[in-house]
Formats: sequence, structure tokens, C-alpha cells
Amino acid sequence: MSRMFRSLIWRKSGIMGTLLALGTMTTALAQPVETVLHNFSASMPKGAQPIGALIRDAQGTLYGATESGGRYGNGAIYRVSPAGAIQTLHSFTGGADGSEPFAGVISDASGNLYGTTFLGGSLGKGVVFKLDPTGLETVLWSFTGGSDGGNPNSSLVLDTAGNLYGTTVYGGAENLGVVFKVDTSGNETVLHTFTSGKGGCDPSGALVMDPAGNLYGTTTYCGAPGFGVIFKLDPSGKETVLYAFTGKADGGNPNGALVRDSAGNLYGDTYVLLTLGTVFKLDASGHFTTLHRFSGNAESAPQAVILDAAGNVYGTTAGGNSAGFGTVFRIDTSGNFTTLYSFSGAINGSGPEGLVIDSTGALYGATFTGGRTYSSNNVGNGLIFTLSAAGQESTVASFPGPADGSEPDSGAVLDSGGNLYGVSSGGGLDNQGAVYEITAAGVLKLLHSFTGGADGGSPSGFLTLDSSGNIYGTASSGGSHGWGLVYKLDSTLHEKVLYNFTGGADGGGPVGGVIRDSAGNLYGTTSPDSNDLGVIFKVDTSGNETVLYAFTGGSNGDRPSGGLFRDSAGNVYGATEYGGSSDAGVVFQLTNAGQYNLLHEFSGGNDGGLPTAGVVSDSAGNLYGCTSSGGRTGNGTIFKLAGPNATFSTLFTFGGADGPDCQGVASDSAGSLYGAALGRLSGDGEVFKLDTAGNLTVLHSFRGGADGSRPLAGPTIDAAGNIYGTTALGGAYDSGVAYKVVP
Repeated sequence: MSRMFRSLIWRKSGIMGTLLALGTMTTALAQPVETVLHNFSASMPKGAQPIGALIRDAQGTLYGATESGGRYGNGAIYRVSPAGAIQTLHSFTGGADGSEPFAGVISDASGNLYGTTFLGGSLGKGVVFKLDPTGLETVLWSFTGGSDGGNPNSSLVLDTAGNLYGTTVYGGAENLGVVFKVDTSGNETVLHTFTSGKGGCDPSGALVMDPAGNLYGTTTYCGAPGFGVIFKLDPSGKETVLYAFTGKADGGNPNGALVRDSAGNLYGDTYVLLTLGTVFKLDASGHFTTLHRFSGNAESAPQAVILDAAGNVYGTTAGGNSAGFGTVFRIDTSGNFTTLYSFSGAINGSGPEGLVIDSTGALYGATFTGGRTYSSNNVGNGLIFTLSAAGQESTVASFPGPADGSEPDSGAVLDSGGNLYGVSSGGGLDNQGAVYEITAAGVLKLLHSFTGGADGGSPSGFLTLDSSGNIYGTASSGGSHGWGLVYKLDSTLHEKVLYNFTGGADGGGPVGGVIRDSAGNLYGTTSPDSNDLGVIFKVDTSGNETVLYAFTGGSNGDRPSGGLFRDSAGNVYGATEYGGSSDAGVVFQLTNAGQYNLLHEFSGGNDGGLPTAGVVSDSAGNLYGCTSSGGRTGNGTIFKLAGPNATFSTLFTFGGADGPDCQGVASDSAGSLYGAALGRLSGDGEVFKLDTAGNLTVLHSFRGGADGSRPLAGPTIDAAGNIYGTTALGGAYDSGVAYKVVP
């Protein structure tokens, strides 16, 4: 959506097949309600839809803003290295720090960035903010929407003393906008309040300052005929109208930033729906000249203009060319107009925004949409482009859109406040996976994006939380040796690698996550591939790893792919996917003294086979789990190991053509089990409950659409009996969902 349109709008406007069981299977006549808490999009946390002007530093790094995207979907400030790497400096939460930064940023000599947001702040009316070079934000002023103004829609100007100047669209005496100053202490002063008279109203474009401290700007509306004005504001705040637009050949409704040359001439653009816009010059004596009037055929809807050292004017159009995707143009000092580049709306973008020029004459800008796509909605979220002096266009970087991951295949855990934490094996900043939080209010926060390098990649397994807000987990790849690692995210979201696996005797490729004892030691398993048998490991608080047990295959089992459970005595329990006398997996105990005990060997027959998800325990110390194959029909079982002797029993056997292929279970305080499973024909899966009498109820059958598909991990249960989990596929982007099922 172009700047002008935004300004006008703001002002004017099938249950699975039959299951055979040792107990009884029932299907709820009215299924419990499933809610999709989040749709994972496989995209990266850099923002979406870049907007406003770019700035460029002496090293060639570009800085700008995105209207949406970022970790919280409320926009972001980013930088692009000369090599094209995008880094998010700040993601706006939509709260006190602001939301929707429409106008880009400016910088000072120390590398600090300053800008405005249209929304957010203490009263939702926008903020003036500062970002230090590390991305730390300070809110300098939060607008109230009253006499101080509200909803700033333009970038700022900085004087030599460090004071900031800008405009707001709303607020002031008649709610028609103000010109404001924010000093270095964060105090705001209103320099001018606009009214509905000849002085103009709705100042949407950025200001420009001359050496004497006079400010120049435009208003979109009001003025003598009502089509906006060019104004000057002296240091005392006295306004002088330099020119009033008529809406005819001179254009009307200017809302881009003015630029000023060394001779005091002002340049800008207008956009009136009937005339399709103009580029103008107002010289220092007050003489107004229309440099170009857009026809609407080859070009239309000009955006903010810039000047080069020779006095040539450059700008972009939001529409124009035969397809209407926008252009880059030049008007030379003789008034000759040239279209330098036309956008196609696909890979090379659509809706170009404001430009910046380097010493070679190369132009840089952003497109609001188009570019590379990262999810199945196939809609590009904008790009950064460069246009050489010879007119050669190339894409510097593409924006991916909302911040999250993809294919969350490891389930999630709840904290005491009802917030959900988990990992996605894909997506994130470098498509190497991410750690996420979904708050109790349903807001997704990206806590960490893995690079696939020293910090790890492809995170897996359930997370563990401690009382201080630290998060512990495993990444199955990356690290210093490429064999994965154990990591900690502290309460400030700083990642610390606790241990790097070498792929040797210490194991490699941890996939089950970690558990934590009261002393802070972490326990987990490794199981990289079919050629390695896996280990049980311990990582102490100093980062030292101890192999507690190395699987040998055969009757002792191999490939412990699920998570562990640890009882109050310090004994650890788990399952291996393979091994045992029938190579169908085992359930094991590793005592606190290091003694390995085989609790059950699966036969692959009536007792089941391939227990991929480990085991869970109830308050009495009984163990429960499920198998993904075996049973009387070959479709898996739910089992129990009871008492000190771990007496094995099969609680339920899945059956029928659509047998579930169980992915894990969780128990509640009443002894009922809840699980997630796949359908062998449809593969979309289901969430089920098995009560203490052995009756199984399907709580939700996934349909493979918006509600998700393929739950690849067992669920989590809260105290109220609500069920939480993830699917690896389905949802709005076919990259999985986080779901909640309310019985």
C-alpha cells in the first residue's frame, strides 16, 4: 500500500477408521474444541513489507523499517550489510515500545538510530524512539493524541545539538497534527499546531532544516483550496505558507519528504487521484515549477524524491508501467524525464519506496511487496534493491515476513503462567530452526534463531525450564564439531553452548531434549543415525559431559530417540527405538548408581514395537508409553510398567486401516493418558484420551487443513485438563501449527 493511499485511508476513512482394543474405543459425538494457537510459516524474523526511506552509512550498510513482521508482527528496524545479510535490530512488540514504524530511521555520528512509530506507546498513539548500535531501544517520547500530537507518520530531522524534529498526523488543537521537538532529555515541545485554515493540516511528510534552524515541510490537506501547502516554520514556531496547491496542473496532496539543495530550492512530489501526481520545485524566491506531471500510463503515484550532487532528481512511482508495479525515474537539471527501471511485481518486487544514492551514483531502495517467498502462500514480503548508474537492477536481500519457524516436531511445554515453549526444526533467521514462546494471550515470540553454525541447528526434543527463567535444550546438528550440542537460553535470551558433541564416544545428534535435576545437571540421549547406537549423557553445571551409558545394541537396545524421565531417587528411565532380542525396542532404567536395567524388550507382536517417544510416569511411579508399530494388528499399542518390578501390560491396541501410529502420551493427575497419533492412510493424525478403564476417545481428528496435520510428538496437559501440542504440517502456511484442545 503506497504512502498516499495509507494517508487517505487514515483520514477518510474424517474421524479415523475403527480401532480394535483390549479396552473399548469410543468416538466423541461432539468433539472437544481445538484452537490453533499459532500457524508456523517457515519464515524469518526480519520483518515484512519494508517501508519508508533507507539510509546508508559510510561502510555501505543500509538501515530501514518494515511495517509488519519482526518477532511480534508489529514491524522491525533492520540493517543490510554490503554483502546482503539482513539483521533485525529491533522488533516492536506493539506495547510501550511502539508499533508499525512507517517512516524509516535517521542516524547520528555515533551510529544511534532515531525514528517514530505510528501506533503503540503508553496510549497507543505512537512513539519517538532511539536505538543504540546494538539495537537497544529507548522510548524518548510516547504521544498521548492530545495537544502533544498523535500518530507520527514521517521520519525525523536531527539538529547539531541532538534535538529531534518531526510531525504527527493527528493531535493538536483540532486533531489535525503538529510539528514537535524532542530534546536530548526526552522532553517534547509542540512548535506548531495545525488547524483547518489556510495554514494546512495533516503534515505527513518529513521535515527538512536549513542552516538557520528553519523547518520546511508539507501538509496533505487544507490550505486555500484544500489541497495542501508547503510551509516554513522559523525557530520561534511562526508558520509561513510558501505555496498552496490547487489540485490542478501543479498537483495536490503532497505527503512525501521535501529535499533542499544548497541554494535553498525545495523539491517534492504530490499525488492527486485525478492528476496522478507531480514532481515540483519551489525556488528560494518562492517561484513554483512543475518539473513533471505523471500521465498514469507509463508512470503514476510518485514517492519521495532525492537529489544527487549534480542536482538531478530521482524518485519512485508506486504504480506505473504496463503492469502497474512501479518504476524508478530521474529528472535531470534540464527537466528531461527518464524511466530508469520498471518493476515486474514478482521476483524483482512491486511498489518501490524511497531511495538513497551512493558516491558512484548507484541507487538503493525497498519494494513494499514481491521478491523471494518463504512459505506456501507464495506472496513476497518485499526486497532491498540496487540500481547501478547504468540502470542495472539487482536484489540485495528479500524479506520473509512473520517471525517464527517451521515444522515444530518436538512438542511443547507449559510454564506456571500458561505460556507455551517449544522448538521448530526449520525456519528462523537462517532456516536452521528456532526456539519460540506462545504467551497465554496467544502472542508468539521468537526467542532464538539457530544459524546451523557454532550455536547449533535443527533443535529437537522437549525443552526444560528452571525457576529463574532459563531454558535448556538440544540441537541435533551444528556446534563446533557438527554433531549437535546442549544449550541454555538465559532470561535475557542470550544463548550459551553448554556442550558440543564430537560424534565419537561422547555421542552425537541429540534429538530427545534434556531433563534437569535439582543441582542443575542435565540428562539426555544421543541417537544420530542407524550406524550409531547412542548414549545416555550427563552435562554438569560447568559444562562437563559424562557418558552414563553407551548402548551396545542387541538385548540392551539402541537409538534412544525419545526423552528421559527421572524419579525422585535419581533413577533415569527411557526407551530405545530399536534393539532388544527382536530389534523392536526396549524400556530401560539407569539407576542413580549407574546400573543399567532392562525393564522390557518389545517383541513387535502383541506388546508392540518401536517405542519412539520414551516414557512418562504417574504419581505412583508407574511408567507409561506407546509404540508406533506392533500390537495385534501391527498399528501400535499403549503400555504400562507397574510397580517396583515394572510389570508390563498392554492397555490398548490400535487397529484398523487407519491405525494411529502413536507419537507419545502424557498423564493427568487422575491417571488418564492423552496422546497424539498419525493415521496410516490419511496421515493427518488425531489427539486421543485413554481413561483408567481402558476406554479410548478421539478428542480431535486433524483434517490436514487449517487445524494442522501430522502431530509428531506427544501433548502437554495443564491443570485444567487442556491439551497442548504441535503438528509438523498443515495450518495457514502448511508449516505446522501449535494447537490447544479443550475437552
